[in-house]
Amino acid sequence: MLKLRNSTIRKHLNNLTKEELEAEILNLVKKYPIIQEHYFSVLFPDQEEVLDKYKKIIEKEFGHHKGEILRYPVMKQAIKDFSNVSTNKGQIAEIMIFTVECGVDFTLSYGDIDEKFYRTISSIYEQALKYIVENQLEDKFVDRCNVLMQSSQDIGWGFGDGMMDLYSDYLGHMDVEEDLE
Repeated sequence: MLKLRNSTIRKHLNNLTKEELEAEILNLVKKYPIIQEHYFSVLFPDQEEVLDKYKKIIEKEFGHHKGEILRYPVMKQAIKDFSNVSTNKGQIAEIMIFTVECGVDFTLSYGDIDEKFYRTISSIYEQALKYIVENQLEDKFVDRCNVLMQSSQDIGWGFGDGMMDLYSDYLGHMDVEEDLE
């Protein structure tokens, strides 16, 4: 893949008039929907239209019945793409937690899946927990993360234990703070 240096692009942009630069950006927005999603997220950070689009992609993957292949790369790519277009940290954490909720609901509905499924969901849960802590979103998501941990306790392959360990590592201090109040 060809790669341009930022300095080369910057030089090109500096040679454009304001009108030419605006036309270039508008052309990119028109030509590439992901850029339009980015600007929508920047201009309307509290709107959920873009988030809902990516949630539907994830939800569709879990809409299959047991025995059909879950496409983990599709789910992970939806999280990654949304994280790239959105500037709303709460919504970025939301899409990760939503994915884990879909995974836990899926296995509770259809029974035991396989090790790859549980590793994938656990990995997304850990990614979400880390993101939540790094961005100080604990108060907004602690209850949902706790529910996920609790509802996974009877699931096999060590999934419930792993979910409990992850919750304890990242948000266990929240339970201690509640006990002190």
